[in-house]
Amino acid sequence: MIEISKFTIFKDDVFSFNLPNFNEWQKQIKDIVLVEDNEAIHNLSSKPKKRCNVIAQRTAWNSHQRYSALQLLCDQIKKYLQLFAKNENYDIPVLKTHECWINWYSKGDYSQPHTHGSNLSVVIFIDVKDTDAKFFFHSNRNMVLVKKHEKTINFSNLKEINVKDGTVLFFDGSLQHSVSPNNLDKKRITVAINYEVSYEENRK
Repeated sequence: MIEISKFTIFKDDVFSFNLPNFNEWQKQIKDIVLVEDNEAIHNLSSKPKKRCNVIAQRTAWNSHQRYSALQLLCDQIKKYLQLFAKNENYDIPVLKTHECWINWYSKGDYSQPHTHGSNLSVVIFIDVKDTDAKFFFHSNRNMVLVKKHEKTINFSNLKEINVKDGTVLFFDGSLQHSVSPNNLDKKRITVAINYEVSYEENRK
């Protein structure tokens, strides 16, 4: 009989905070959505024509370069992330805004499971009150050993994250996540930001 030891490896951390001055940010983001939804009036729209994992309306990936409010938001979030890293004694890389866009989910819209690649990813929940769509993280593991007598296990492939207006999540962009269908008439609005992580400037 051989002796087999068990040890647990790998752990994924997701962090959250409430966005300061949220009401002002919410107003500015909603104004952008209003402009994008009324492109015939404003003669302005950045909505991509190519479909992606987000089955909903969205602005262009580089919306921080198109809307000054989004650039300011990206810069402000970056300051919060860097301050957090410093206060918690984390390694502090250089963060550069790579992508930023707005998603808005009407009735029936959803987001398929996907990742944001090798970035530090942020999702800001702008208007999710009174909508029933849910934000999920998915495990990348395909197989789990379960003992025959165990009726419950501690592992699940799916984890719902409870959020509210003003919640900011930041996480490893390689974590798979999704949004369930919005079954109500209330529009659900979020902002997504991807930061490139690098140490090049620190080496100079």
